[in-house]
Amino acid sequence: MNGAAARRGLGALALLGALLPGTAGTAWGADNGEWSVLPAANAVGQRPYFYLAAAPGTAVRDAVTVTNRTDRPRTFRLYAADAYNTARDGGFAVRGPDEPRRATAAWTGLARDRVTVPARGSVSVALTVTVPERAEPGDHPGAVVALEDEPATTPTPGLGVRQAVAARLYLRVTGPAAPALAVRDVRVRAHGNGAEITYTLSNLGNVTLRPRATLTATGTAGRGLPARPLDGPPAELLPGQEVRLRGRWADPPALQWARLTVRARDGGASAEGTADYARHPRLAAALAAALALAAAAWSALGAASGRMARMSDRSPEPTAPHRAGFACFVGRPNAGKSTLTNALVGTKVAITSNRPQTTRHTVRGIVHRPDAQLVLVDTPGLHKPRTLLGERLNDVVRTTWAEVDVIGFCLPADQKLGPGDKFIAKELAGIKKTPKIAIVTKTDLVESKQLAEQLLAIHQLGAELGFEWAEIVPVSAVGDSQVQLLADLIAPLLPESPPLYPEGDLTDEPEMVMVAELIREAALEGVRDELPHSIAVVVEEMIPRENRPADRPLLDIHANVYIERPSQKGIIIGPKGSRLKEVGMKSRKHIEALLGTPVFLDLHVKVAKDWQRDPKQLRKLGF
Repeated sequence: MNGAAARRGLGALALLGALLPGTAGTAWGADNGEWSVLPAANAVGQRPYFYLAAAPGTAVRDAVTVTNRTDRPRTFRLYAADAYNTARDGGFAVRGPDEPRRATAAWTGLARDRVTVPARGSVSVALTVTVPERAEPGDHPGAVVALEDEPATTPTPGLGVRQAVAARLYLRVTGPAAPALAVRDVRVRAHGNGAEITYTLSNLGNVTLRPRATLTATGTAGRGLPARPLDGPPAELLPGQEVRLRGRWADPPALQWARLTVRARDGGASAEGTADYARHPRLAAALAAALALAAAAWSALGAASGRMARMSDRSPEPTAPHRAGFACFVGRPNAGKSTLTNALVGTKVAITSNRPQTTRHTVRGIVHRPDAQLVLVDTPGLHKPRTLLGERLNDVVRTTWAEVDVIGFCLPADQKLGPGDKFIAKELAGIKKTPKIAIVTKTDLVESKQLAEQLLAIHQLGAELGFEWAEIVPVSAVGDSQVQLLADLIAPLLPESPPLYPEGDLTDEPEMVMVAELIREAALEGVRDELPHSIAVVVEEMIPRENRPADRPLLDIHANVYIERPSQKGIIIGPKGSRLKEVGMKSRKHIEALLGTPVFLDLHVKVAKDWQRDPKQLRKLGF
């Protein structure tokens, strides 16, 4: 309720008519001359209205005083009611006792629901307003109403009017507004000549949403099928509410396989879910395979065939300009940055581990789209450095985010915001022009309630530091949830540009560096807590084995695994070399997949004393 409407309502005496069935009558303000309903007086004096404020998940207590000005005892029914602005003149109106209670009325509890007040006397009744954790921030007007128990006598037989008076209650729920949606469990099945789509729509935030849903589909070989709006989303989706919805797809393809995407939006909140569809699954699979072979053969014809294809394509040219640029992922160690980078690129370009500070240099992964090319820069975790290596890794992060077009701040959903997160956010607040997206990672590890709390906390963090997130996106790289939505949100923030890398390039990382990282990833598994930071790997050479048949090539890779102290050597090598052998076997599989050729991997363990703190050793190891 806005201030102007409230001021207009202050001058109105008519507040509420609560009538017996079949009757009509008027009601009055907080004092009708016979009795009054007012907030209990405090040390300052009498209060005309309740003015209360509370945070979600808290309660506030007060008391209401009912005063009887007549010469006989009076009995009243006490209840809390929601209020609203009338459509006619914007005046203050209160809902009746039997109407649904949604906000203030539902949250307000009175110690007594009936009270008898002696003649010329007063009675005070305690009240408690308990604000739910999912309560929507903002103003929630209401009233505490005293309705007379028996209708007043009138000259007209059979006509009884029960009068009511009320004290206004203005409740402000504090905290940030954080809209958030989720689309889950999308299913599709053939139904008549069309298809029926069912999906679950959840309001994970703390504001009431009015979502709209659309259906898009991509057919075999990536051909786009016509987009359709979906009927069914409720006019209002309350915080914490979850609904199962149905929609109809009137013209699905008769034979073709299609990937359906249901996307819901309202203001700053958006979410999507996907499902596969085929009216005749076996025939559609055969058709998809045939079209895939045809597409591969067509692309093999080369540039001339490409020109012919473009000449024969009569579809209109896209009007949106192509965009390309750099987006970096930053955050604390082990925040899911590398896993997210790999999920967006669609292949492994950055090593991952459950050990913190796995990433030690920037890794660029390239996402190719028809409308944009996203160059994703995975950075080391920003942390409180204890070594010269730590200081240099932090410098790498700060240098990177100063040069990119978009900054993605990764915050795990399963960990509450800590001092490290707030420290990074404070530094990001000083970067004024670069859009900043808050990415809530690892959503597959938490329930909806915990995710909603994290979204609220992140929104509040930005507000406290004086900036607004361009987007707040919950994702799960492991569960492939909203990963593509994140790419959709990053792309429009990039500058207009032709592609920066050739089609097909997925990273610009040198092969020797990637091989060294794959060896280090394997070495990190199963080592003691203090050892991961002491491991470094350098590939000395990669050379094809001489005198090998052309159809049986072999690549010789010689690499050194460095640790800081002689006592660590035994941990890496293991009993009779078993640990080092296991590292070689695991890493060789990934290296062969990366390079596409058989590999002979020769590993040696060497000591570089205190290399994390030695500038000369750091330079030798590439830092």
